Parts: sequence; C-alpha cells; structure tokens
Amino acid sequence: MKIAVYTLTRDRLEYTQQCFASLHQFAGCEFFHVLIDNGSTDGTKEWLAYEYAHGPSLLRVMPENIGISRASNLALDLIFEHVPDVDVICKIDNDCLLTQENTLGQMAEIVMASGEFGPAYVLSPQVEGIVHQPHRAGYTQLAGRRVGLTSIVGGLFHCVPASIYKQYRYSLDLPLAWGQDDHFCNWVKSRGGQVGYVEGITVEHYEGTDAQAKRFPEYFTRKWRDEKSYYEEKKA
Repeated sequence: MKIAVYTLTRDRLEYTQQCFASLHQFAGCEFFHVLIDNGSTDGTKEWLAYEYAHGPSLLRVMPENIGISRASNLALDLIFEHVPDVDVICKIDNDCLLTQENTLGQMAEIVMASGEFGPAYVLSPQVEGIVHQPHRAGYTQLAGRRVGLTSIVGGLFHCVPASIYKQYRYSLDLPLAWGQDDHFCNWVKSRGGQVGYVEGITVEHYEGTDAQAKRFPEYFTRKWRDEKSYYEEKKA
C-alpha cells in the first residue's frame, strides 16, 4: 500500500518541529510527504528546506499565503504527479501531535478496508485538545475498529482513499482558511460516502486550542485579519 501525506505550514516553527518528529516516530509505515509552506517568515521554510532536502518528500515554498484551498490542490496535484499509484492520501497539520505507535499505518489500513467493502470513508483519529468534540450520530465497525459517524471531520488529520482525491479539488471560492472541511465532507457524503472518527486511535491538537491562542496570538490575529480582507474583497 502506498501512502502520501500532505501538510500546509505557515510559521509556528516550534510546532512543526515537534509534530513532524512525532509523525516520523509514530507513523509506523513509509509515506511520501508533500509540504506546502504558505509564506512563513519565522524560519520555517528554511528549516523545511534543510530537513527535507532528501528522502521521500517534496517541498514547495509560496512567497505569500495562498490559502488552504489553493495550497491543498497544489499538494494533491504534486502527489499524483510523483506517486501516481498512491492508495491513501492523508492531510496532517503541522500542529498535530502523534502519540501512539503505527498511527498512520493503522489509519491507512482502515481507510483501505472501507473502500473495499462499502462506501468510501473520510476518517480521522480521535482528536484530543479541541474545544468541542464532534457529535457522534452513530457508530459502525471498520477493520475491527469502532468508528463514530459525524457530519464532518476536521483537517488536523484525515485519511481518504486516493480515488476520492482523484475526483475532488477544493473550491477556490472558499475563504483562505475556513470552510474547506465542510465543503469536502459534504461532497463525499453527497456521493454516498461517510465521515467519522476512529475510536481508540488518538492524536493531539498540540497544546490545545486555547493554549495555542495564548502562545501565538499574532498567528490567530493575522488569520482573522486575512478572513476579514477576504470578505471585504468579496463585497467590493
């Protein structure tokens, strides 16, 4: 099974360093890693260029923030260009901390099982450190694992059969950093797929949402400012 991961980065170098270390420690499988840097100015792009100069990875550095949709679409195009026979594609953010052995390997196996025996699934591990846990509307079993069915899975860590991303690209009409997860999950469900969280496999939203806002207030202020600019441009 061939697995590709893509990650979007924008500053917060310490998070990237810690969380990427956990990814390589606890992935439990080989994977091709596509990295898109969205205009970092804190040394992130230089660190990535040094650390990922060799190995099964590919880095693209944007001179400015192009948003989640454009950066994700670029990452997907690069995955299919460099790993044309990829089986599973996972989006893993640079503030996602892995803590359990074989996290990526297990998630990929469950996703592949879903595609073989029924509708395709967008699946995430349980996420600790978020303010609100998504409501589980019901439960099912996949590859011996209990999966809580939800209306959406977030973008911190999600895995899908590559066949889904061969058909889907993120809408460029969405805001720079909001709405992508809803749009994607709704698209999958409209075609008979399901979305949910694999119970018992956990990752952490590094330090938690509240602590992140306290440590990097400028990151969130800039994010909100970018969104305001987007809506003002739309109204003009």
